[in-house]
Amino acid sequence: MNLLDGLKQYQTTTLYYAWALNLEREAGHVLELIKQHNTNPPASALKEARQFLTEVEKWKAGCLQQRMGNAARNSDAEIWSAIYAASKSTDDIETLLAIMKLKGFGSSRDDETGQQRAKVATSVLRFLWPEKWGVVDWRVAAMLGFLKKNNWDVDKAVREAKYRQAKDFRETFDIIDEKGASEYNRQYREICTRHATSLPRAADVDMAVFGLSLLAWPMP
Repeated sequence: MNLLDGLKQYQTTTLYYAWALNLEREAGHVLELIKQHNTNPPASALKEARQFLTEVEKWKAGCLQQRMGNAARNSDAEIWSAIYAASKSTDDIETLLAIMKLKGFGSSRDDETGQQRAKVATSVLRFLWPEKWGVVDWRVAAMLGFLKKNNWDVDKAVREAKYRQAKDFRETFDIIDEKGASEYNRQYREICTRHATSLPRAADVDMAVFGLSLLAWPMP
């Protein structure tokens, strides 16, 4: 197997892949509205930005009700301001922090470490700029570790990962802050340069590695 097989595996999760493609289209339209209206959006543009954010939250949560509802706690102005700020930033960490100001997307700090979680924020950026951003989560973080350990031998990496429990990695990668998320996306882009034909976008790398993780730890 190779990384492209991981992408093909991801594409077999029809609901999530088709949903992702639709969200990319929605994100493109939101960016057009941002460019058109800047800091003075009409109500219709604010509504579309809110719908996009809510749908991304739903996608990332896998429709699990207990992980949804935070997006609705943000005002229209806050949502627009966050996406606008991200669109103007030229620094990865600043781009992440712009989205992480939103409730449910990293605004709260962990009681023990004081860190903010950036994983959900990466989902927003993945749809807005899929060429440069991919989702960061425990699956991709863990599988990247196995790939690097096995010198990018995909078969060996998946085989070794199967001997480990998914719950261990959920705990290990429970918190990935803005610095960690930025570093993982730097790695995605680096992989893109090595696989420019088959995996030209950071989002493609994310999906490919996620797809390999499904072979090791299938979804329930």
